[in-house]
Amino acid sequence: MLRRLRIENFALIERAEVAFAPGATIFSGETGSGKTMLVGALAFALGARSDLATVPSDAKRALVELAFEPDDALAARLKEDGFELEPGEEAALLRELTPAGKSSLRLCGRSVTASYVRDLAPAIAEIIGQHEAQRLLAATYHLELLDRFAGADALAARAAMAEGYARVHELREQLAAMESHERTAIARFEEAAYAVEEIRAAAPQSGEDERLNERRRYLDNVERIASALRGAHEALADDDASAVAALGTASAALAGIGNVAPSLAAVADELGALQSEANELAARIARELEATEYDAGEVESINARLDLLDRLKRKYGATIEAVLARSSEAQHIVSEHEQRDERSAELQRALAAAEAGLAAHAKHLSALRRAAAKKLVERVQREFGDLALGSGSFEVSFDTLPEISASGAERVEFMFSANAGEPARPLARVVSGGELSRVLLALVVVLAEARERTALVFDEIDAGIGGETAVAVGARIGRLARSGQVLCITHLAQLARWADRHYVLEKHERKGVTTIGVREVASEQERASEIARMLSGESHDAALRHARKILKGTIDSGARRSLP
Repeated sequence: MLRRLRIENFALIERAEVAFAPGATIFSGETGSGKTMLVGALAFALGARSDLATVPSDAKRALVELAFEPDDALAARLKEDGFELEPGEEAALLRELTPAGKSSLRLCGRSVTASYVRDLAPAIAEIIGQHEAQRLLAATYHLELLDRFAGADALAARAAMAEGYARVHELREQLAAMESHERTAIARFEEAAYAVEEIRAAAPQSGEDERLNERRRYLDNVERIASALRGAHEALADDDASAVAALGTASAALAGIGNVAPSLAAVADELGALQSEANELAARIARELEATEYDAGEVESINARLDLLDRLKRKYGATIEAVLARSSEAQHIVSEHEQRDERSAELQRALAAAEAGLAAHAKHLSALRRAAAKKLVERVQREFGDLALGSGSFEVSFDTLPEISASGAERVEFMFSANAGEPARPLARVVSGGELSRVLLALVVVLAEARERTALVFDEIDAGIGGETAVAVGARIGRLARSGQVLCITHLAQLARWADRHYVLEKHERKGVTTIGVREVASEQERASEIARMLSGESHDAALRHARKILKGTIDSGARRSLP
C-alpha cells in the first residue's frame, strides 16, 4: 500500500506532499494543470527513465520520495535481498536527479539500481494510462494478459516454453551449420589429415634443427678444428718441453725441499694436481683429434634433413615447436571430423527430444490458457454490466500457429461486440475511445482480483467517456477501492465523487515562472466547489447544487460511503 509521496523540483512541481488514502485517492485540476506530472513523479520513484527536462533550470536537483507498506510477499523478497523490515514498517524509495544527469536511487536508505526497482515496481503500484489502452489493441499484449490472468502455473509453463524453444532453435542452428559447412569441413579435414601424415612421416624433434646446424658447422670447419687440437695437444704433452713435463719438473723440485720448507710442500702438491689435470685434458684433446674425420656422407644427410625441416617450417610454422603445435591441431580436426557422423546423430536425437518436450509444454500451456480464457470471458462479461456495456460481448479467439513459437502454439486475440446480435471483432477494429477505456477497466479489475494486491494508478482512464457511462465507470472505480488502493487522475466529477482523499493540482505563475501546486480538498464545501468546477468550469450556485446532489449519498457525516 502506498503511504506518502514527497516531490521537490520535479518538472513544474516545485514542492508537494501527498498522503494516500487506503481506498481511493483522486487528483483533479484544470486541463494543463500538471496532473500527469504527478504520475510521472510516481513512476520516476519506481525506476522509470527520465530526461534532464525533469530538473528545473534553476534547481540543484529533482527529488521524489515514495513511502509504502509492502505486503507479505514483497516484504519476504525485500528480506531476502537484505532489506529486513519490522511487521507494519514502511519502506521508502528516494530518487534524485541533478541537472548534470547524475541519478541516485535509495531503498530504505541503501543504494539500489533503477533496474532493481523497476523489477519490484509491479508489486508496489501498477500505472494504467492511455498508453495502456493503446497497448490493448495489440494481440501480442492479449496473450500476456491472458497468461497473467491464468496465474503462476501458466507463467511457469510459458517460461518453460521459452526455454524449450531456445533449446530447439540452438540445436537446429547447430545441425544447419553442420550441413551448410559440409563441403568446407571435408576440405578442412583432408588438409588436416595430409598435414598430420606429412609431419608424422618427418617426425621432427624439438630443437633438432639447431643441433643439426651446429653439427654441420663443425664438419664444415673440421680441418681448422683438427689443427687447433694438434697444437693444443703438442703444447700439453708431446715432448719434454710440454706443459705436463714442466709441471712435473716444478713439482719434483719443490717436493725435494719439503722437509726444510713445509709451506712449499703444499705448493708441490698443487703443482702435481695441475700436472694430473693437464694430462687428463691432453687425453681428451687426443680423443677429439681422433674424431675429427670429415664424413661427406654425414654432411649430405644433415643437409637433406635440414631441407626437409625447412619445408615443414615454411608450410606449418616458423619453428619446429610451431610445426609440432600444428600437427596437434590438425590431429584434433581429424578426430573431430571422424566423429562428425556420430555428432550429427547425437544432435538429431537431442533435437527430437527437445521438440517433443516443446510440444508437451505447448500442449500444457494451451490447456491452461483455454481454461483461463473461459473464466476471463465470464468475469469480464460480468464487469460489462457495471460499466454501461451490458449489451456488449467479450470473447477470446484462439488461432493455432503453423509452428510453435517461443510463446506457445497459438495466437490469442480479444474480441468485442458493443451491441447484441453483432459478431465479435478484434478490439482494434470495433471500439471507440470510450469503449476501449471501459474494456481496459474491466480487464484491469478482473486481473487485479487474480493477482497479489497492489496499488492501481489510473491516469485519465476516463478519456472519451461522459454521462451515464462516466457514472458507471466512477461507481466501478469506487467499488474497486473497497478492496484495494486506487489512485485516479481524472477530469470527471462522476469519478471524483468517490474520493476518500481528494487533491487538486493548480498552476501558478510568479515572477514569470510557472509552477504547479498540489492542494488537498478536505472539507465538504471545498469538495462541492471542486466538483462544481469539474461539472461546469465554475462554482456558481446552480453548479454547487448539482455538485451536492452528486455527492449526496456518498458522504455520510465523514464516514465511508456505501456504494449503490
